[in-house]
Formats: sequence, C-alpha cells, structure tokens
Amino acid sequence: MDECSLSEFLCQHECVNQPGTYFCSCPPGYILLDDNRSCQDINECEHGNHTCNLQQTCYNLQGGFKCIDPIRCEEPYLRISDNRCMCPAENPGCRDQPFTILYRDMDVVSGRSVPADIFQMQATTRYPGAYYIFQIKSGNEGREFYMRQTGPISATLVMTRPIKGPRDIQLDLEMITVNTVINFRGSSVIRLRIYVSQYPF
Repeated sequence: MDECSLSEFLCQHECVNQPGTYFCSCPPGYILLDDNRSCQDINECEHGNHTCNLQQTCYNLQGGFKCIDPIRCEEPYLRISDNRCMCPAENPGCRDQPFTILYRDMDVVSGRSVPADIFQMQATTRYPGAYYIFQIKSGNEGREFYMRQTGPISATLVMTRPIKGPRDIQLDLEMITVNTVINFRGSSVIRLRIYVSQYPF
C-alpha cells in the first residue's frame, strides 16, 4: 500500500514510500524533527558548517546561508560603520544624493502569504516644521511591494505578491525629509537585501 498517495499532508516536504511503511525526508539544509514529518532549518552560521571567508559575514537563511561581503561605499560616499555609508555635506557631489545609505538584510520564505508587513522604517529624529515622505526608490520593477505610511515619522514595507524562491531582491527604501521652515529637502536610503528561500518552510 502506498501511504504517500493517500494524503499530501503526511510530510511537510517529501513522502517516500517503502514496503509496509513510509518515511518523510527533508531537503538539504533542513533536519527532520521528532514528529517525523516536519522540517527545521539548520543554522549553518551557528554550527560553523559554511563556506564564508573571514572578511565575509555568514547570514543564515531557511535551508541555507549567504556569505555577505563587507559593504563598499561608492564615491563620493564614505564608510562610517559596518553597514552605513555617508555622503559628506561639504562635498559638492553630495548635493543631490541621499545623505546616508544604510544596508539591511532579511530573509522571507518562498510563497509567503500576502499582503504581509515585512519591514519597518522610521525617522530617528523629528525636527520642528519637518515632514517625511517614504517611497521605494528602486528594485520594485515587478511591483511586489509598496510603502504604507503608518504615522508622521514611520512607514511599513508591504509585500503584495507571493514571491517564489530562490531569489535575491534589493530594494532602495528612501525617506525624504522636507522642512518648510528652513527650506530644506534631504533624503536617506535603506538598501534592503531580501533573500527568498527555495521552500515555503
């Protein structure tokens, strides 16, 4: 009797039929849990079984890992921390550029149900007379995301379409500061790298 043909819910990933019985298997990067049907991610970064070099950062994903290179700040930007580049105000080449670019990484499972709030963005300081505009500056050509303003100084990135993995997405999320009192307009960017896993678990 083929137990696997009776139900697609016997195993989270794959059901393997055997004479008189069956067993569940998991894809590489996962282990089978004690319930003998569910798969759990193996954290390769924590266990040290990854291939990242000393300069790279190991970032754990569902079913795998990413080796993330140190950020490189392109001219006229200067690197001021492990994940931030700044364009000095005194440099004329910075006039129409975002003041800072902050790098962030996150992972999402393949086919995640939508709509889903996946990332929060907020101004750290609020100036009198200033208001803030949040937008996706680049990376959203497939229109899979939008920014929803949630308050005067905050916004949420919403995923609007299920995304099949494996796939890497890079979004530039821009916060524009407008101050009508001193006639100032400037912006800062979060460069969000989203790693979509191969499986929905």
